[in-house]
Amino acid sequence: MADMGRTRKKIIFAWIAGFLFLFLPAKNVFSMECVSSDVVRSITPPGVDQPSDLAIGAKGNIYLVDGVNNRVVVTSGEGALQFSFGKGGSGPGEFQYPLGIDIAKDGRVFIADTGNHRIQVFDAGGTFQYLFPVKTSDGEKPADPVDVLAIELKNYLYVADNDNHKIKVHQQDGTFEFEFGGFGEVRGRFRYPGILAVNEFNQIFVVDVLNTRIQKFDPFGNFIAEIGTWGVTPGGLFKPKGVAVDNTGRVFISDSFMGCVQAFTNLGGFIGVVCENGAKREFDTPVGMVFDAQNRMHVVEMRANRIRIVEVSE
Repeated sequence: MADMGRTRKKIIFAWIAGFLFLFLPAKNVFSMECVSSDVVRSITPPGVDQPSDLAIGAKGNIYLVDGVNNRVVVTSGEGALQFSFGKGGSGPGEFQYPLGIDIAKDGRVFIADTGNHRIQVFDAGGTFQYLFPVKTSDGEKPADPVDVLAIELKNYLYVADNDNHKIKVHQQDGTFEFEFGGFGEVRGRFRYPGILAVNEFNQIFVVDVLNTRIQKFDPFGNFIAEIGTWGVTPGGLFKPKGVAVDNTGRVFISDSFMGCVQAFTNLGGFIGVVCENGAKREFDTPVGMVFDAQNRMHVVEMRANRIRIVEVSE
C-alpha cells in the first residue's frame, strides 16, 4: 500500500509540474536556458492520420510514415505532394501499421513494417525491392520493429525491437549480425526502445522510452553515455519519443507529453529548450525528428498531422 501511495504522489507531482512547465511565464521556468528557433514552414499532407516518423531523401523530398493508413507519403521540401506508396496487407509492398523509416546513402528506403514483424526496402520512387524478417531468438516474442537506421559502416542496419527490448543489427541485405540490450533499467539495457539516430562518428542514439532517457552506443553496441533523466522541468524527460543530431553534434530530443524539444550535448549536458521569443516553443505531440542538409530541424507533430520545419540557432 505504501508503494501505491508513493506512485500516486509521483503521478500527481508529474501532472502539477507538467502544468507549470507548460504554462508558467518563461522567465520563471527556463532561466534563459533556451535555444532560439524560427519556423520555416509547416507541411500538412492531405489525409495523413497520426504520422510517426520521417526521413529526407537525396533530392530533398520528405518521406513521412502514415502508419494508420499503411503507407508512406512523400512531399517536396516545400510541402508539395509528390506521391505515396503502400497499402494495408502482408504481401510485398504492403504494410501493417509501419512506424519507422530511414534512407541509406544509396537512396534505398527502409521501413519498419511493425505489424508484419519485418523490414521492407524500396527505391527512392517507392518501388518495392525486397523484405526480410527481423531476427528473433528462442523464447522471444515476435519481433516488434518500431524504427530502423541505416549507416555506411559495414552496411549495418539497426532495428529497434520494442517488445524484446533490444537493438537487432542486420546487414542492409537482411543478414543478421548481432544484437545488444535486453530488458532492464541499468545502462545498456532498455525498456521499450524506440526511435534511433546516428552522428558523424557512427555512434548510435536510442530513445529508451520507459526509462525516460536516450542511450548512446558505439556502432558495435558498447555503451557510451546516458542522456536525460526522468523529470518535467527543463532538462528532464517525461515521454521522450524522438531523437536527432544536428551538424554541430547537438542532440535534440522530442517529448510527446510535454510538447517540447530540448537540446543536449552528445554526452548528456543540458543546453536548453527550443524556444520562441524566450518562451518554450509548443509542438503538438512531437515524435520523429530529423535534420536536413541546411541544419533545419524537421519534427513530426503526430496529433496535428503535420511536419514542422524549424531553424534553430547555433
